[in-house]
Amino acid sequence: MKHIGWLLAALTLLCGCGSEIGPNQADGSDCNVLKDETACGPASYCDPGDRVNGRYPRRHTYGLTGDKSHVVGTCKPKGGPGAACMSSDACISKKCMHAAVEPVPESKGVCD
Repeated sequence: MKHIGWLLAALTLLCGCGSEIGPNQADGSDCNVLKDETACGPASYCDPGDRVNGRYPRRHTYGLTGDKSHVVGTCKPKGGPGAACMSSDACISKKCMHAAVEPVPESKGVCD
């Protein structure tokens, strides 16, 4: 019976099973973009990086059969006035300003 427990634990590790990346990750750590404001610490945001062909390139797959996934970003400190941003989450002020009247998709703005 004891060996069955060890066998199940080993199989779980080998199959790549797991769960989504949890909330409140430290700066420099991978984060779950879908967690919004809770993905990283309160002074940070989850940066998914630049899109490639309209998609974010990094994904975390999990679940017993690998049937679940989410976009992976990196926790970074929120920027002050003038810092580059893609969304209001990236700014301390919660205001990401774009120079154009209608921003070009995937164009960076600056924190207010």
